[in-house]
Order: sequence, then structure tokens, then C-alpha cells
Amino acid sequence: MSSFALFLSLLPGVADRPLAIRAEHVLLGDGRTLEPGVVVIEGGKLQHVGAEKDVDVPAGAGRIDHKGWLSAGLIGLHGYSTATGELRDTTRTTLPEARVAWAFDARHPELRDLLAEGVTSFVLTPSPSSLSGGASAFVKCAGGKIVTREAQLSLGFSDQNLSFNRFPTSHGGALAELERLFAKPTGTIEKCAQGELSALFEVETPSDVHRAIDFAKRHKLVGALSGADWTGEVAKDVKASGLSVVASTLRVGEDRRTLRAMVALGAADVPFGFGLDAPFSHPATLRLSAALCIREGLARDKAWRGLTAESARIAGVEKRVGNLAEGLDADLVLWSGDPLELSSSVVAVYVDGERAFAAEER
Repeated sequence: MSSFALFLSLLPGVADRPLAIRAEHVLLGDGRTLEPGVVVIEGGKLQHVGAEKDVDVPAGAGRIDHKGWLSAGLIGLHGYSTATGELRDTTRTTLPEARVAWAFDARHPELRDLLAEGVTSFVLTPSPSSLSGGASAFVKCAGGKIVTREAQLSLGFSDQNLSFNRFPTSHGGALAELERLFAKPTGTIEKCAQGELSALFEVETPSDVHRAIDFAKRHKLVGALSGADWTGEVAKDVKASGLSVVASTLRVGEDRRTLRAMVALGAADVPFGFGLDAPFSHPATLRLSAALCIREGLARDKAWRGLTAESARIAGVEKRVGNLAEGLDADLVLWSGDPLELSSSVVAVYVDGERAFAAEER
């Protein structure tokens, strides 16, 4: 895409018109590719998506011809960007009514770092230091938009939730306290118990996973397991539970046991998405995580869904983002090449149909 094309898309009056972007490769949320494909944006939404021969571009629409790839924006699960100092309270065991959305800083420079790696939205998550740190929020990386203030209720089942100088000090005590909260649920706990709000089970070990699964089964909870590198080693149990998985951030030199566990999740058809954990991890590790899993044997389409469509479903926002489909928000990324190839880079990013980042501006 040329500088002139980007400039034209921002001229006065042009942003109010439909915008048609033609790309040599349009990567859909299920991993299929249109070659070439066209998307038409109007009013911040995707109005048309299809093969070039099947899309009628409205008269008077702005046009961009991109020689590379176009996809939906990447979605990071489990992130802390913009609010790292506001997501924990070490003095209290449970804060189920807390809302991390209040800590979201829409002007924070960390958001630009996310956009530069093709991440258009993420789940802002409570710190796992409490037994329940409150409700996560689903936020966009541009426009200051909080899509949902209650995405998941954080529940702790790992050593991170314990403390030597504050209750609970043991897994038994932690489980007893959670049982007490769900015995006569109120507020956010009641929403979770009734299935109106999904749970985010913070885990680290296979034992944590089994405790969380048993708890979810007893209370008929829906949600996702987050944080255990080797969750895939008990993939059959996870699949039977109906829970999804938020994979930990993966890095170069990652233990192959962890990578094989991810492949096992895919083989068992356990729904999963990739954790972000920025700013403690560089935003580029989101796409790196998927690439490492593909190299280990994970199916390409499952890896891509874990970056987009499946992550949107886990966060409960699949009717807004995560795919290229008519009626969804126009959160798009233009890439120099295949986004699952680490040699590819971000050319431009659109959030709600407005350009939010261009590589040439860096």
C-alpha cells in the first residue's frame, strides 16, 4: 500500500464514505484465504467481505489496493497493558465486585506498541494475586473504547493466590472460601453462577487444572483455564469439562513439553486462545506463540483461530470482533506477507474503520 493511498483514506470527507480495500490475500477467521479478496468498510463496520469477483464496490467509495495480506486484528487474552499498577490489592482475599475497566488508560503509549504488532484489542485482566481479583474487561487499542466491562470473573486456583501472611495460606483454604462465596452467591458471583458471566480460572499446574475443573463442574460454570503450560497433558479432561484454555505466552527456546501440550490441545479440539501478558511480554510474542506451535505440529488454522476468532469467543465478543464477516467491527490489519510467518510485518491497522497505525509513521 502506497503512502498516497494512506493519505487519500484520511482526506476530509473520505472517512465518511465507504472504503474498499483490495488485498492479494484476505485471511478469514477460520484460516481460509481469498485470493484476491475485497472488504468494504462503512460506518466502522464490515459491509461486504468476499472474493474480488463477488464484491460490488459502492459508487464513490474510497479504494486501497494492498499487495500483501489482510486479516482481522489480533486479539490478546490476559493482558495488563495501561494499568499494571492498578490491577492488584494484596490486602484483600477477594474483590469479586472490582472492575479493572476503571483502570484502563486509553491514552497510554503501550497501546501503540500493541497496534504496531497487529493487536487491535485485548482482555485487561486482574492480577492473579487475589483469590478473586474482580472482572476483566475487553478493550480496544485505539479510540478509547471499552467493549465490555465484565468479560470474565477471575478465580484463583494456583499458588499465586496464596500468601504466607494473609488468608488463604493453602489450597484447601482457598477452595473452602470459593465454596463459601458460591454457596449463597450475590453480585458478580451470582452472575457467574448463573452462567451470565464466564469464569477465568487462574491455574499453573495440572493439579490446579483438575481442582478448577471439579469446581466448575460442581457449580456448572462456563469459562476458560489460564496459565498452566502443560494443560494439554490433561486435554481429554479439559475437553470433557467444556472449558476453554488461555495459553501462556511462549518464547524462543520454549520447553518442547509446553509446545507439545499445546499441540495436544489442538488434537483434542479443545478451544484455546493465546495469552498476551503485555507489557511484561513484548506484544510480538503473541504471534510468536502461534508460530512456535505451528512449527511443533499444531494445525495452521487452529493457530490462527487462537489469535482471532477463538479468542473473541472466549472473551464473549465474537459478535463484534475476531473475524472478517459482514456486520462485525472493521478491525483490520494489512500485513506485508502471511501474518503467521514471522518475517511479515504490519503495514497498517484499522480499528472501527479508522486508521490507527501505519508503519511509515514510526
